[in-house]
Amino acid sequence: MDIRALAGGIDRDWPVGLTSATTAELTHSGLGPRRLTAGVKFGLLLRIRHGVYIRRGDWEGLYPSQRDELRLLAHCQATKATALYSHLSAARLRGLYVWNGSPDVHVTAKSALAGDSAVPGVRVHRRTLAPEQRRRITLKRYGVVRVTSLEQTIVDCARTEPFVTAVIIGDSGLHKGVSLELMNQLVAGMDGHRGVRAARRVLAALDKGSQSAGETRLRLVVAGMNIPQPEYQVWLLAAGNNYRVDGAWRAIKLALEFDGKSKYFDYQRTDEAIYEERQRERELMEVGWMFLRVEWKDLADPDLLKRRIRAAIDAASRRFKP
Repeated sequence: MDIRALAGGIDRDWPVGLTSATTAELTHSGLGPRRLTAGVKFGLLLRIRHGVYIRRGDWEGLYPSQRDELRLLAHCQATKATALYSHLSAARLRGLYVWNGSPDVHVTAKSALAGDSAVPGVRVHRRTLAPEQRRRITLKRYGVVRVTSLEQTIVDCARTEPFVTAVIIGDSGLHKGVSLELMNQLVAGMDGHRGVRAARRVLAALDKGSQSAGETRLRLVVAGMNIPQPEYQVWLLAAGNNYRVDGAWRAIKLALEFDGKSKYFDYQRTDEAIYEERQRERELMEVGWMFLRVEWKDLADPDLLKRRIRAAIDAASRRFKP
């Protein structure tokens, strides 16, 4: 078989606007079983899950988090959305920010599911949930999908996921209006269950003001340092405008900012955001504020970051000494 011709045919006949596609969608567009089998054999296509495919080039161009989401959506397609999704899977489907989470698909069932209990990459949580902790959402292309409530989802992740991952999920949930009181009630009703202590620690660390995974990680890293702690989500006045900074040491006019490419809730056009950011910083600097900016790579070396923060605090403090 001519691989170039096969590749060209796959690209030509691939359904417009779809990153991944089912066997039925591909057959309808002209890519029948024989060409799909050949595409997989020669590495032009990847089978995400039985009956769901993606072009290799598209797959390789995705971020890990996007691949995890596609695996989950492929499970929805393959099972016709009959499962009740929970834990990290519910968090992803509900639009919560998942950082450093595993790619496994999580479903909740009263007993082992014959179709999923032995499938690699699928984790079945055997339990019975109250009706108020179950929801139905509608996803474009996938129809109605059953998921756990936002509060139940965050508590589940708080019990089972690493601390930082769970706090990031919880922070994004609070930003969406999730009830911290209800989550504490859920945890209170789980005394004696595995992971309750971890869940309490996660809930105690949440901050609804955090607007990105980077801000949450920065707050947690700095909290573990033996240094003067900043206030977070601080509003400052300059040139008649109120501006929010991620963190601040008010007494010495030092602002702490996380510079990340991805904010969970940033809906502004990039050029507008950049212009407003420059204007904000200029006006704050004109009234005496200094800035310490932190990037994702800085969080990987807490010791170096601590030295930078101490140096910035010393420099800012010197301006106020007689």
